[in-house]
Amino acid sequence: MAEFYRRNMELLGRTDPALRGTLENCASDETIRVIESKTGLPVPEAAREGGSLQIHSRYDPVKEAERFIAEADTGKFNLFIVFGFGFGYHIEQLLRTADGDTLVLALERNPAMARKALESRDLTGVFSDRRFVLLIDPVEETIADALRGKSTYRVSFLTHRGSFQLSPDYYTNLRMIAKSYLSTKEVNIATLAKFEKAWSANIARNAREIVSLPGAAGFFGRFDGYPAIVAAAGPSLSRSMDFIKKNAHRAVIVAVDTSYGVLIKNGIVPHFCLSVDPQIVNARYFEGDPGTDCVLIADPTVHPSVFHLYRGRKALTGMAFQMMKWIERITGERGELAYGGSVSTNAWDFARRLGAAPVVMVGQDLAFTGGLAHARGSYLDEQVFLKNGRFSNPLMFNRYQMTVLPPVHVKGIRSEKVHTNHKLMIFLSWFGKRNDPSLINASWDGAFIGGVKHIPAEELDFAERADPRALIDSLYGQSTADGTAWEDRRGALLEECLKMRQELEPLVPALERAVNWSTELVEMMEAENRDGGKLGYLLKRLSDIDALVESKKTLKDMIGFTVQRVIHTITEGYEIDEADGSLPEDMRVARRSLFLYRGLLEGSLFNRKVLSVMDAILRDP
Repeated sequence: MAEFYRRNMELLGRTDPALRGTLENCASDETIRVIESKTGLPVPEAAREGGSLQIHSRYDPVKEAERFIAEADTGKFNLFIVFGFGFGYHIEQLLRTADGDTLVLALERNPAMARKALESRDLTGVFSDRRFVLLIDPVEETIADALRGKSTYRVSFLTHRGSFQLSPDYYTNLRMIAKSYLSTKEVNIATLAKFEKAWSANIARNAREIVSLPGAAGFFGRFDGYPAIVAAAGPSLSRSMDFIKKNAHRAVIVAVDTSYGVLIKNGIVPHFCLSVDPQIVNARYFEGDPGTDCVLIADPTVHPSVFHLYRGRKALTGMAFQMMKWIERITGERGELAYGGSVSTNAWDFARRLGAAPVVMVGQDLAFTGGLAHARGSYLDEQVFLKNGRFSNPLMFNRYQMTVLPPVHVKGIRSEKVHTNHKLMIFLSWFGKRNDPSLINASWDGAFIGGVKHIPAEELDFAERADPRALIDSLYGQSTADGTAWEDRRGALLEECLKMRQELEPLVPALERAVNWSTELVEMMEAENRDGGKLGYLLKRLSDIDALVESKKTLKDMIGFTVQRVIHTITEGYEIDEADGSLPEDMRVARRSLFLYRGLLEGSLFNRKVLSVMDAILRDP
């Protein structure tokens, strides 16, 4: 046993010093002892209340591992996340059968278990395999680091039965964390692909609003002593209407664009309404708006139709994207909000920044409560009925919404279990991480959010206060008092647009040359015999282009903003296509170079149009 330990630790000292240090310094665990299986192999046995548990088969741990991995269909996946290491029999078998480019990531709760394994078995073959990584009792950030750039991998989650039986809650939570991270990354890259150009185009088309509307920051910190009620548009919102009505004059009511119409139909005029999504469908939430004293708090990237259809007062949030902050340097800061991927996350943060406490969420189901996707009476709900037909009815639509992503069943607020999915779990996790003692979820039902207080609405009682509308009227009036300042902002923004348009003229042909040189570089990497002189020439020319792009600070940021998918793909280590993962490193670098310059050229051509639109809108009297 001493020899096994020495050899294993000696190897870890070379391949993973941090892991060696963790195992070397871990405390012993007297609840774990090593027994001998019928085939003579060491097996860990853990003492627990009511008896003991063998982590591997006490008869033949190798046969057990072979059966386990045979069910994994290893040829279909190139990333295996294994929950539980034990003594590693299943890991050995997985490495034997998995493809050469596969990654095996094992997560083990107990460092003493892994140390016992090193003392009892020769695991140098496992730990010398470049495809294998072992994490001991990892925190969420450690898992994220290990999975960074791997959300495009074909992933298989394997739960080792013996380890799971010993710590079921622990491994269930780890599985949820890993799935949530990969889902978040998938959503991020999909969001970038879908919206990166829409964001820029909407900013250009909203140029007049950007220079003329007041900022949301004018309301920040001015509602101390008021509670806030944030009305999201989950299916249970209808069960919270009486609670909102009762407190409409005692609390600050914050709607989201999806719930705004539902509140209006129920005779409730919210004090604020948040809209942040760039899609035109979000503008339709305001079709037929009667015009109220509610203040719309809009992101600068919303579809321009939002400003046309909403008939009330409006204010803007700050630019959420660092690469577009140059606009705020000209027009002034408007007030930043936190973004968690759902408008309800912005609404919560806005309410918090108002100084209101507590912030009470209703309609925050994050689940398909009652088999529904949205609140009754919302625009999206009405569209379901408008599209009713022989092959499409509300029941079928809601069933589709529930099945378009794999189902996840989690603890409910009132229901024992509720149906959600990984996309909604991202938002659930986001709220759970806020660690905000003033956040209360009073939704009638839906997913229970860990780390958040859940109090039924009927148990909340707010003291009488002055109606916040008078304060809102005063603050809005102050923020719009200077009626001429917007002309100065308009002139400064026009000047910056002209400067960037002039800078684009030489940059576009330079990037066209870069694309051609990068194409030659890829072809050279594919050739058996490489011309060293030509290689040096190409690299020098591309370096010159890099310096040119880098010199255009503001323009570089704006172009980068419209090619975030390209930048994200490269910086996060995503594969460009199916063939990318199996190529030599020098070929991968060359292909990424071509991928980047094509993206920069596309972004430059697109921004030439965007700047022209912004210029025309700002010049229009």
